[in-house]
Amino acid sequence: MHPATSMAPPPTPAFKPRNWTKAEVYVLPGLPPLLVKDYGRCLLPARLIGRLFLAVEERALRRLEGVPGVPGAIRRIGRNALCMEFVEARPLSRLDGAGGIPPEFADRLEELFDAIEARGVVHGDPHFSNILCDENGKPFLVDFAVSYVRGTIPFLDDWIFRNLRAVRVHRLAKLRRVFYGQQALEPEAPGRIYRLLTGMRRLYKFLKRKRKRQMPTP
Repeated sequence: MHPATSMAPPPTPAFKPRNWTKAEVYVLPGLPPLLVKDYGRCLLPARLIGRLFLAVEERALRRLEGVPGVPGAIRRIGRNALCMEFVEARPLSRLDGAGGIPPEFADRLEELFDAIEARGVVHGDPHFSNILCDENGKPFLVDFAVSYVRGTIPFLDDWIFRNLRAVRVHRLAKLRRVFYGQQALEPEAPGRIYRLLTGMRRLYKFLKRKRKRQMPTP
């Protein structure tokens, strides 16, 4: 059942959306607990874009079923919501740089990236909020809304995969620098897709700051 329409009153989102384009996220108790990403109460433009993100994420997670470190129990709920296993872990963005993760974490995370890429999936947005560490130091990858599954655009498969893989190589190098103080000897160029996404993100933040400055002061 759709969490935004089948419950009275609707559950309170567990994570507040950062902006109007983001889904509401619920955690439903149970064994195991489940996480629901729901665009059902978003504005129409966000719902339409959200359906695309949900379709991308569902396809990637179904391809990755059974891979340790990736949410399982995938179930689509109507057009606007996706249900999956809830991961009991903390994002790296909430951990201290020094000593926040065990020494072997980076190597285990690299093995996880290798495992999902061996299944034909590449994570396109592996920032520190999408990389989790549980209490045992095990890595998890979440939020595959920006990802690519081999075969989606066959004639561009290799180019897209190569560019998005360079994103995770760049992110791993940053992780080792931030958490371990290590410098990559020969850092791989992040690729054109990464530079495009980074440029779009910077433009968005610039426009957001400009809009705030132009708002009248109460």
